[in-house]
Amino acid sequence: MGREADTLARALKGDKKLAGNWGEVQLERSLQLAGLERDVHYEAQARFRNEHGDIRLPDFVLKLPDGKHVVIDSKVSLVDYDRALSADTDAERSAALDAHVRAVRNHIDDLAGKDYAGLPGIESPGFVLMFMPIEAAYIEAVRHGRDLFDYGCRQNVVLVSHGTLMPVLKTVSNLWMLARGNAQAQELADRA
Repeated sequence: MGREADTLARALKGDKKLAGNWGEVQLERSLQLAGLERDVHYEAQARFRNEHGDIRLPDFVLKLPDGKHVVIDSKVSLVDYDRALSADTDAERSAALDAHVRAVRNHIDDLAGKDYAGLPGIESPGFVLMFMPIEAAYIEAVRHGRDLFDYGCRQNVVLVSHGTLMPVLKTVSNLWMLARGNAQAQELADRA
């Protein structure tokens, strides 16, 4: 089991596509843990075209009961975070954490450039949630890059981890439950 975990860790650090897929799996797991159903409450890899005709594939589009949407995209940054964990000196650790913050900032810039919230067919509040699946990596990035969260917000990208995303997802799940209850009550009233 330890050997398999080590193999997975090496693969996630070395293969960006594999790391991205793993992050998407973790994000979908969070969506499902909140009680949301695929193709009912959210879509995975929904295909959109921007005003220039370029194809955009956000990782997940969370549907809200009022026809609105929230885009959630998973970003995994492990290489520099791992270097920080294995650093022998404070200087090495600080340099690795600086690089980790730069990598997260680059992910923020990348997401902001895709303008998911402005895509035709997306009724978004104007921001994207950037999911970091490793809670400790999220915490270290925000702690070491004290302005990182605000930087993301100014770019309309809100950094979230599993712990900070779950209350949002549970709220959306409860909104769907209320909408379903209201629809059933209205149906009963219409019959009466």
